[in-house]
Amino acid sequence: MTEVPISRRQLLIGGTAAVSALAVPAIRPGSSARAAAVVDIIPRSHWLALPAREDLTKYSWTPWVGGVIVHHKGQTDTWDPAANHADCYQQLRDVQLEGFEGAGPTSRTTSWSASTASSSRARHVRPVGCQRHGDARREPELLRRHGNDRYEHPARRLGDDVPSAAMVRAIRDLVGYLRQNGSAGPQIKGHRDVATTECPGNKLYAYVTGGQLEPPPSPPSAEVTILPRWRWGARPPREVVRVATGQRVGFTVHHSASPPTATVRAIQNYHMDSNGWSDIGYNFLVDTAGRVYEGRGWDVEGAHASGHNVTHIGACFIGSDGDVTTAALRSLRALYERANQHVGRTLAKTYHGQLPGNATDCPGSQLRTWVQNGMMTDTVPPISDTDPSNGGDGTGMTSVRSVASQQKAVNQAGYVPALDVDGLWGPKTYAGVKWVQGQLNVTADGLWGPNTEAAYLARYGGGTSAGGMTSVRSVASQQTSVNRLGYAPPLAVDGIWGPSTDTGVRWLQGQLGVSADGLWGPDTEAAYQAYFDEGALLAVDGSFGPATVRALQRVTGAAVDGQWGPGSIKALQRHLNTWSNAGLAVDGLWGANTVKAVQRHLNAMIGAGLAVDGVWGYATVTALQKALNRGRF
Repeated sequence: MTEVPISRRQLLIGGTAAVSALAVPAIRPGSSARAAAVVDIIPRSHWLALPAREDLTKYSWTPWVGGVIVHHKGQTDTWDPAANHADCYQQLRDVQLEGFEGAGPTSRTTSWSASTASSSRARHVRPVGCQRHGDARREPELLRRHGNDRYEHPARRLGDDVPSAAMVRAIRDLVGYLRQNGSAGPQIKGHRDVATTECPGNKLYAYVTGGQLEPPPSPPSAEVTILPRWRWGARPPREVVRVATGQRVGFTVHHSASPPTATVRAIQNYHMDSNGWSDIGYNFLVDTAGRVYEGRGWDVEGAHASGHNVTHIGACFIGSDGDVTTAALRSLRALYERANQHVGRTLAKTYHGQLPGNATDCPGSQLRTWVQNGMMTDTVPPISDTDPSNGGDGTGMTSVRSVASQQKAVNQAGYVPALDVDGLWGPKTYAGVKWVQGQLNVTADGLWGPNTEAAYLARYGGGTSAGGMTSVRSVASQQTSVNRLGYAPPLAVDGIWGPSTDTGVRWLQGQLGVSADGLWGPDTEAAYQAYFDEGALLAVDGSFGPATVRALQRVTGAAVDGQWGPGSIKALQRHLNTWSNAGLAVDGLWGANTVKAVQRHLNAMIGAGLAVDGVWGYATVTALQKALNRGRF
């Protein structure tokens, strides 16, 4: 068997269906991408990978919601770090076979990996990566929200090997590459953050939590695209109030006052559940990487500045004072220029605290000074709108049906030509949903909400009030989903509804914090999707242990070390003040007032029904775990 020599940092393609997003020309010195990184993609054929055993495009794929998970290979009898690097391809094949046979540490093959090899005489590191393997999408604790991008360090002894500087650089370059070319979101986590495991070992995990794997800011891109609502999994709005372009007079800059890792959907959850608003408050949002997200869109009344929601377009920077980046400023300025084009005149440059009736420190000193000085930036990239067929009103994934379920329903209603059931929202699916709404005599807005669902069931059937088959998931799909949450003993996936399946579904609903009625309806579906997309994947056991602490620390922006102390309490207090108007003193003291604020917040966000008594006990901790699992804390 002839091996292809590896002479520099490279990536080995380890997947099939997921390759399309990353099968792009390699990044090389002098390219328009990151000149400092050398990232070559080696095709599967070079390391003689076995073909995938199924079509993996059918699984949901939302890397922009999450980010990257870091692993290591762990203890093994087949890989010696002191061995010659020439057998690297064989080791990749072994990893793939472990996944096929269920013998590996995760029972699935890897997505991306970075490896270190050494000769017996001198350390010479040739980091390589094996590109995402689609089978890892099926590993529920890793995949949907983190885009399945993960790394393996081939440590001989679990947690004992220190990753080399070259390996750290390789992983950091790969994270940047995945963000730039693979739609990976901003989060970087270790396997132990999402599952009960020691992976990726203590030494490598220290790099995960210490920020050393965070790539440097990317250079300005040639164009900024506004990511539509369906791309970040927006919940449908409860109400939409249109605004004529002639009513717009200003452009208002905000900040979220949250950690920069906060997702757009988490912000939407706060606005809808805690504040009781009809939708996310802002018209647009911008993250530290300069990505622009559609909130309410151009022509919808916002909820961002009292008395000015009709007249001003609200743009929010995701982060706090001190987090602002050059990339974010470029995108905010580009968004302002595009707003002027949209309304056909020059809008006033304003910030939240400047507007009459809005006494607030928002958007912080950095952005406030920037706006006061004219919103100047070194470059202003052109910005393109989202596909207008998406409508800006929460089309695509809804709490009632997934995109794939909508496509199936449209086809079952007789739409010609039939839609591809691929789970991807676009103009064809939008047109198909509007068509079926016309057939049902409901508002043809392209948004599959409760009215459309009720009319569809009345016309075509498919629902029952006693469990089993629902309009959302078949019995077999429910059984599979219960098993993926770790139900034991696992249900037989036979498509037959009975007492065991009913018990399993009720157990799942309890884990998710929704009504345990045994009926898999829209609320259960929405909670299940959120669990994997951005939830904490915690066991709901009432134990405030390291896993729950780490999940809470990630949400509140504290140092993620699993240790509960004054620093974590201060971050929690700031979080509650920001999102629940708790009015707490940020003193790091774990007292009754802070616990009461947590209880009130949980009651608002997930309807926990807690007694606001300041007692930190089983009921409050289980409610917290459920909220973290649903991404609603």
